[in-house]
Amino acid sequence: MVTTRSATRVVGNDSTKVMVLKPGSFIPQASTSDEDSEDPDIAPRHVKKRSKKRAHHAKKKLKRRGRLDLMPTMNLDILFHILSFLSPMDLLNLSRTSKDFRNLLLQRSSASVWRTARLQVDDLPDCPQDMSEPQYANLAFYPHCHDCDRVVRSVLWPLRARYCPRCIGENTLDQWSTASRFPWTVNFNSYDLPHAIIYGTGRPKQLFLKKALDELRAELSKTPADEMVALLREKRTNAAEVMKHAERCQQWLEYVASSRKLELDAIRRARQDDIVTRLTEAGYRPELDYVNKFWLEDHLGTSFKEPKPLNQKSWDRMRPDLITALDKVRMRRIEDKVYGPRRQILMDEYKKYLQDPPPADAAFDLMPHAVNVAEFDPFRVLIMSPESATITATSFVSAFQQLRDFVSSWRAKIDREFLDLIRCPESEGDSGKQEDADCLQLATATFIVESGSDRRLLMYPEVLSWPGFFVPAPVTLFDEVYLLQVKQFECRMWSAVRHLPRISVFEGTAAVVQAASLDPKTTRREHMDELDARFACGKCSTPGSKVVMTWDMAVMHSYRLHRDLQPEEIKWTLIEGEELENVKHYEKEAKPTVKADAIVYCALCQHHVRDARSLTFIQNHLAEIHGIPSNKAEQGTHYIPDRNSTSVISMVVDSDGKVSNHADHRLVPSYSSGIELLYWKSHLV
Repeated sequence: MVTTRSATRVVGNDSTKVMVLKPGSFIPQASTSDEDSEDPDIAPRHVKKRSKKRAHHAKKKLKRRGRLDLMPTMNLDILFHILSFLSPMDLLNLSRTSKDFRNLLLQRSSASVWRTARLQVDDLPDCPQDMSEPQYANLAFYPHCHDCDRVVRSVLWPLRARYCPRCIGENTLDQWSTASRFPWTVNFNSYDLPHAIIYGTGRPKQLFLKKALDELRAELSKTPADEMVALLREKRTNAAEVMKHAERCQQWLEYVASSRKLELDAIRRARQDDIVTRLTEAGYRPELDYVNKFWLEDHLGTSFKEPKPLNQKSWDRMRPDLITALDKVRMRRIEDKVYGPRRQILMDEYKKYLQDPPPADAAFDLMPHAVNVAEFDPFRVLIMSPESATITATSFVSAFQQLRDFVSSWRAKIDREFLDLIRCPESEGDSGKQEDADCLQLATATFIVESGSDRRLLMYPEVLSWPGFFVPAPVTLFDEVYLLQVKQFECRMWSAVRHLPRISVFEGTAAVVQAASLDPKTTRREHMDELDARFACGKCSTPGSKVVMTWDMAVMHSYRLHRDLQPEEIKWTLIEGEELENVKHYEKEAKPTVKADAIVYCALCQHHVRDARSLTFIQNHLAEIHGIPSNKAEQGTHYIPDRNSTSVISMVVDSDGKVSNHADHRLVPSYSSGIELLYWKSHLV
């Protein structure tokens, strides 16, 4: 039998003891079992009965000793064969586990183990002659500073070291520093020693090891002058070999980093594709297409880009929150891609519906906005029908046939909401109550609406078009589905409880009605319009002239100029006879101009919420929809000024019946809607 070196040497528990055996001798094997061990130090044969607590403690102690500390006692051929499957970093870690392994692996005779491990690393350059295999493995694979043990990823291959930013200054010298200079008698060149070039702010730094410079100085001091040139030539040759090897190592390191990056990217993509596949199987493919991949990245954060394969545990952890978020995305997608186009069809058809003249028996003086129509049952059922259903303009024909009944219910609803904010005086008390609808039809249904710094006088039904009831709020809302609706309609559903404005009845209207010898409790708006009377303001008139205006202008005049007075103090008088004829004739001839930013609405379309626009907008509407050029559009026939933003002039009737414009008034922009309003020079609106 051939005797091998490893068969004649066994390392015991005590690393200082070496037992030499003769060839063919029996080598006792150390047992790793607690129960079968013959070593009295591990499991004694005769043990006194002990308490359970002590027995449990002893059992734990024996388990702690059941490690691989006996592995160095194995046959070295077998042990080296096992170690040949390890990587260089594994050998480094193993050599630092115990003194036995350190003594074994750092012996020169163990270089083959390190060489075998190194050859398993693709494209790693061979170990240089100036380093041992363990040193080379430590340089290439141990990511810590060689001085302070901090983590350092970059390697100074020419210097055969890794240094952190702090230690690099303590262990190296720059080429231009005074400490790295040699006497002028020495023809030292920077290529005589291996050097590393560091790029940063400013000029690049060429660094040498302090230890190498000191050794070179010591060697030069002992070298005769005639041999110094040969020594430097030899140093330069060695340095060139080191630099060449360092360049190959750097290329290898960059290749490893690039390969690792590609590998991690592939793992990330596989993880992301796995997440997308699982969500697709759960039925969320349309939602993923709607939000794109970046939504998943933002929602999952590092879990989405983590370079680890997706396992069931990770999926179970992220799935609940992800499904909840995707359910919200589904609602937003359906609202945007399914309900949105259907609502757009409704808006287009409703616009056509409103462009037709109202029927002769029309019972509504204000139609709802499309956002309210979309919530009427026949329309809502069509809009929210299943995604697979095909909805076209003809689908809404039957719904429009039922629109009148739903508008009636809608008007009754918003009237009740409005009257919950302010009750008419006539409906108070136990007797003489009137129905709410009748109350709102009275000429005295004129209200002061206050919200914050905004204060307006509005008549019914135009008061229902107060912007606070339907205009989208300027604040940012977090309901994305609701925001999509608001963006599409540019309007919110009508609601009187959203802002809760302060609303009170303007009592000055009753004085104007009484001036016409009518009862404010029974006189309706249409009665005052049919009467077509003119009234003179007792406060603004003088003995030689009367300031005259229509009844609705008189109401606005009372509020804007005399709201601090009691109604009876104004003393409105009715203009009659020849004076009335002269005033109406003057109005017809004067034709007061309405400025481009005046607020009007189209007289050829059905009056609806938020149809009051600037005159320029309505003129374009008349030209495009009704074919009426701007120069042919007439006030009263084609467009109607908003009742609450009166643009007619007030007139002065002198003692001989001559009518003229009231020059003491001037036109200013309205505080409420941008329309030109009459403004008394000594009062603030």
